[in-house]
Amino acid sequence: MKFIILICFLLIVQYALTFIQMRYYRKSMDEVVRAYRGKEGYYFFSGMERRKFRPGAIAMLVVDSNYIIQECYVVNGFSVLSKFKEVGKYKGQHTGHVLDTLGGSQVNNKVKPKRLPAMNVALSKAAENALLSISQKNISLV
Repeated sequence: MKFIILICFLLIVQYALTFIQMRYYRKSMDEVVRAYRGKEGYYFFSGMERRKFRPGAIAMLVVDSNYIIQECYVVNGFSVLSKFKEVGKYKGQHTGHVLDTLGGSQVNNKVKPKRLPAMNVALSKAAENALLSISQKNISLV
């Protein structure tokens, strides 16, 4: 009986911590988006890598219509107390170049995605989403 109560307590704690983390993510996303609201040609993308027994990561990118990264933020770790940190080394770079640098191109990469750091996988997912989404918007039916 004590074991069942413990499991229920842990599930409630997990729910509460997930709720707090989602509120923080939403607040951080709103702050990033607010700076570009009303400006044409800027897009917001995020990527997430969840791991069962290792730290995960969430990445947020703001990319312009020329595929250049304007803003890059990453949160990495287990804890709800982890905060988004700006990653300046990817600002001003083309998303395709960043994707190649991170090892996100799975066609030429022989390393399994689970063996890459969670931050690299999350950034790769966000960069890949940016390339695909913006290219679809730029296709014309002429």
